[in-house]
Amino acid sequence: MFALKSKLPEFDRIVLPGTSFANLRVLPRLLRWPVRFMKRLMDGHIIFPKHTEGFGIAAILGGAIIYGSVIGGQFGSVVDTVTAKAGFAVAEIEISGNTHTTANDVFAALRLGDQRSLVSIDAGASRAALKQLPWVGGARIAKVYPDKLQIEIEERDAFAVWQQGEALTVVQEDGSVIGGYAADARLSALPFLVGKGAAEGGKAFVETVAKFDDLAGRVRAFIRIGTRRWNLRLDNGMTIRLPDEGLEDALVRLTELQAELGVLDRDLAAIDLRLKDRTIFALTENAQASREEFVKARAEAAKKARKERGSRI
Repeated sequence: MFALKSKLPEFDRIVLPGTSFANLRVLPRLLRWPVRFMKRLMDGHIIFPKHTEGFGIAAILGGAIIYGSVIGGQFGSVVDTVTAKAGFAVAEIEISGNTHTTANDVFAALRLGDQRSLVSIDAGASRAALKQLPWVGGARIAKVYPDKLQIEIEERDAFAVWQQGEALTVVQEDGSVIGGYAADARLSALPFLVGKGAAEGGKAFVETVAKFDDLAGRVRAFIRIGTRRWNLRLDNGMTIRLPDEGLEDALVRLTELQAELGVLDRDLAAIDLRLKDRTIFALTENAQASREEFVKARAEAAKKARKERGSRI
């Protein structure tokens, strides 16, 4: 290692008290220049240019102002305003892929003001904001300079409308909720699921019923009963009570009864298929009243016939 040498006279006097040049320690190479600079500064050999102090103070104050603006959230608005006036204000927004998500929903989520600059838009934060909208499953955002913003939305796929209590929601195939249901003709053709647990298990049940074309076209609601089994509500108000096991066998039996007797077109309130060895039919109130009138009329006719036979004897 080489000894620290200098042609400057002041370094001839840098000797630690109680030491000699023979025992003088050599500074590491990285510390030599700072030590020389500080020694020359303290001895007055370095003179700063005029106004350096003023510039230094201004730089410190400017840095403090910028730091405070960033911390206070004001720096972004300054950049936004300046770059917008420089020609980078958003003048065109192109939205694609949206069916249930309106343009107003997008504008509100992204907080796009009149002077919003394309430069200051954070694509990642914008995607996260759009994904908070009920129907948005994903989004892609592209900035086309100087003034165009392209937004491509990927919406969630609606499977059914689910009713639990008084609440109506739109759900996906796995039962996850997309959002509240609003009267929309585009959603009116979706399967209507009713009851606790109907959303989670609805897909498999709906697909099973769909195998029976004549029946599937008449179903208006798929009703979950006690999270164990299902009922069907038909377009004429009839209820089909299905078993928790042997579902397809019960549906086969129902289609056979329809082919032979036209049971789905009768004045019936319900058809109970929960028992394997028998089918139970429940009459509507009108049918029950008609039946009672028929039974009563038949009994009166029989009584009258008996009286007439007795009078002839």
